[in-house]
Amino acid sequence: MRHENGAASARTAGRRHFAVTTALRLVFVAGLLGLLAWLVDPRALIARLQSAEPLPVLAALVLVQCQIVASAERWRLTATALGQPLSRGRAVTEYYVASLLNQLLPGGVSGDVVRVWRNRGDARNAQAWAVPARAIMIERLAGQVVLGVVASAGLLVWVLDDGGAIPGAWVLLAGVGMALALLALATAGLARWAPRRLARFAAGFGPAIRVAWLGPGRLWRQLLWSLAIVASYLAAFALASAAIGAPLAPLAVVALVPLVLLTMLLPISVAGWGAREAAAAALWPLAGAASADGMAASVLYGLVSLMGALPGALLIARRRVHAGAGRQA
Repeated sequence: MRHENGAASARTAGRRHFAVTTALRLVFVAGLLGLLAWLVDPRALIARLQSAEPLPVLAALVLVQCQIVASAERWRLTATALGQPLSRGRAVTEYYVASLLNQLLPGGVSGDVVRVWRNRGDARNAQAWAVPARAIMIERLAGQVVLGVVASAGLLVWVLDDGGAIPGAWVLLAGVGMALALLALATAGLARWAPRRLARFAAGFGPAIRVAWLGPGRLWRQLLWSLAIVASYLAAFALASAAIGAPLAPLAVVALVPLVLLTMLLPISVAGWGAREAAAAALWPLAGAASADGMAASVLYGLVSLMGALPGALLIARRRVHAGAGRQA
């Protein structure tokens, strides 16, 4: 009885902590967006959003569908390599739901946690979570690694091409390199000094990556899927910027948009809102556009991403209907 009471108290405390954290993040996002809008001129921001051309927006919506389907295929490839069978239909369905939850819940990984939970093995087995968790983490990591490489390459080309005319370009390039180095150090430290269960999970992460990425015939497929997904992200953002009347040169798309997208990894907001707009407002002037253009493009991109993931809501509703019918039967 005491154990059950303790478990119930822990769940209650966990829900309270989640509610408080979510509320604080929402307040932070609202405050940051309001401050940015005030700094860049709210009238200019609203005017740009109201004048958005529909065709680029529709094209960006189509690209979001391509992103989700391609990401589901990359997850399926990774999970199958690690010994977890995953059908194409289930992978796409789960990815739509996860994408929507990542758009709506704090941290940007809540949907991925749900994916792990829904695709775990026997709950009585302590390792039931290991394979799906590693598969999903490795799948997401592939995208971040390729995005980081594209960002570094784009910045390097830009610096070499016209670095003297871009204040802070070398600083941006060094910042990306430092971020990748810190990520590698954090991973190594986790494997060495984490608690036993977490360390055991991290210790198996390296071999799992080798199997998923370097297994027979997998490297080129992982690269192709990841490059296609990153390209669709960049193209969708470029279309959003073009829609509000601020088209970017191809080199600016490759050099600046990845940096904006990388800010969405910061666990300080909901789905990157606020941090993404701040980065876009700061970086768009480097491409000869106004800060209001960058913020408007980022806001439109966020709305397009959310609308593109809305089929996940239909899938959640269908599951609830089926679950209710099953209980009545």
